[in-house]
Amino acid sequence: MKKTLLFIAILSLVQLTTFAQDYGDFPKIEKQKLLNDLELLYQGLDKFHSGMYWYTSKKTVDSAFAKVKNEINRDMNVLEFHKLIAALVSLSREGHTSLSLSDSIKKKVIAEVTFLPLTVKFLGGKLYCYSNGSAYNDSLKGLEIESINGVKPLEIAEKLGSFYPSDGYIKSVKKYYLGHFNLSKSYFYYYGETNNFSIKFKNKKAPIILEALTIKEINKNILKRKTRKKTSKKKELLEYKILNDSTAYLGIHSFSNDDLIEMYGDLTLKIFLENSFESIAEKNIQNLIIDVSKNSGGTEGNGSMLYSYLGENFKKYNQVRVNTNKGSLDNGVDKPIILKVFRPLEKVFYNKKMGNGSYERRQWPGNGLMAYKKEPKNKFKGKTFIMVGPRTYSGGSEFSNLVYTNNLVTFVGQETGGGYYGNTSGYSQKLVLPNSEIKITIPTLQFDMNVNPTLPFGSGVIPHYEVIPTMEEFINNKDVVLEFILNKISNPDSTQK
Repeated sequence: MKKTLLFIAILSLVQLTTFAQDYGDFPKIEKQKLLNDLELLYQGLDKFHSGMYWYTSKKTVDSAFAKVKNEINRDMNVLEFHKLIAALVSLSREGHTSLSLSDSIKKKVIAEVTFLPLTVKFLGGKLYCYSNGSAYNDSLKGLEIESINGVKPLEIAEKLGSFYPSDGYIKSVKKYYLGHFNLSKSYFYYYGETNNFSIKFKNKKAPIILEALTIKEINKNILKRKTRKKTSKKKELLEYKILNDSTAYLGIHSFSNDDLIEMYGDLTLKIFLENSFESIAEKNIQNLIIDVSKNSGGTEGNGSMLYSYLGENFKKYNQVRVNTNKGSLDNGVDKPIILKVFRPLEKVFYNKKMGNGSYERRQWPGNGLMAYKKEPKNKFKGKTFIMVGPRTYSGGSEFSNLVYTNNLVTFVGQETGGGYYGNTSGYSQKLVLPNSEIKITIPTLQFDMNVNPTLPFGSGVIPHYEVIPTMEEFINNKDVVLEFILNKISNPDSTQK
C-alpha cells in the first residue's frame, strides 16, 4: 500500500513537472490590460470575421471566451496570454486567420529560448526526424519518432494545432505546418521551457535524451552534419512539360500575380495557359497532369481561369459576403480601433448592402459569382489528373473544388488544406492588441462555394487515390504522386494504392 501511495505521489509530481509552464523572464502584463485586449479580440472576430460561426457556433465561441476571461485572474506573461487566445482564434477554423507575437518578443525568443533540437516531418500519421541539431552524435535523420516526453506525435499535433488555424476540420494541414522547426517552436509556446527531451525512436530500445538548445546552437549542429550543398535556384512557379507522346504536365505552383510578375515579368498566367493548351491541342495530348499540390492560392480569378480550360461555366459561389464594411472596436479604455473593408467604389458598385448591415457581392463582369469570365480556346477534353496535398490552399483549393464538384478529373495525393465548401479570406484586417502587442489577421470575405454536398462538411477535397511518400522517398525528393499517375495511365486497370 505504501509503495502504491509513493508511486501515485511520484506520478503526480511528474505530471506537475511535465505540465508546469515556465516562459522565463518574458514581460508580464497587468490582468486588467489583458482583459481589455481580450475584449478587443472578441469584438474583432465577432464583427469582421464573416465566417467565424461557420464551423463553431456563437454559443460555443462565447462560452470559450468566458472561460478564458475567468482564467485571466492574475498578471500574466505575454506568452501565457498568447497560448490562451491562440485556442480562441483557432475556433474560427479558417486558415486565413492567424496570430503572431510582436517583433520584439519574437527576437527575444530566437535569442534566448532553448528548443527541441530537431527538425521534423509528418507523413500521414507518422512523425520523422528530418535533421538533427542536437549534440547527440548519430544523425537520427529519417528515424520515426514514437513519442516526445512520453506523448505520442498525434497527441502533440492535436495540442499544438491550436497555433495553426485551418479550414474546417482538416488535420493534414496542421501536421504540415508543424514540419521543419515549427514543432519545436510551437512546443515551447505550448509547454514553456523544457530543459531535456526524452525521444523514443522506432527500433531503438531506449529513449534518447536530448538537451534543449538555442536556435543558434541548433543551426550550427545542423550545418556541421549537412552533406548536400543548398542550391539557391528558385523553383519555377509555372511548368509545362511533355512527358511522352500522350501525356503532358502542368505545374501551377502559385496563383499570385505578384509572385508571377516577380519571377517572369511580362509572362502572365493567362499567356502561359493560352500557350500551354495550344501546344497540348497541337500535339494531340490525351492525358493531362495538373500539379497544384504546392499551390497555396493568390490572386482571385486565376484558379477560375485554369478551370475554364476543363469545365463549363456555372455559378461558382452561392454567396460572397462580409459582416460589415466598417466598424469600431472599443473596450472603453484604450483608443478605439477603426477597421474598414471596401474602397468606396467597390462598396457601391460591386456589392449591395443587406438589411442586417452586411454586404453581398453582386454579379458583374469581373470577379463576380460565376466560375469564369470568358470561354477559352483549346479546352482540354482528355483524361485529367490533379495532384493535391495539404499545401493546396485558398485559390488552389477553390480550383480543386470546381473540378471535383463537376466530376471532371481524378485526384491523387493527400486531402487539400483548403475547405471544399469555401473559405473566409480576402481583404484581411490587421488587428494589433494594444497591451500585449499580439497581431491578429482577420479575413473578412466569406466565399460560400456552390458545390455538390458529396464530401463531409469541414473537409477538403479528398483524393480518389491517397498517395503519401515514405520518409526515404521524401528525403530523396522522389515524386511518388507523379509516378503513381504515370503508372495509372500506363496501366488503367491497376489496383495499386
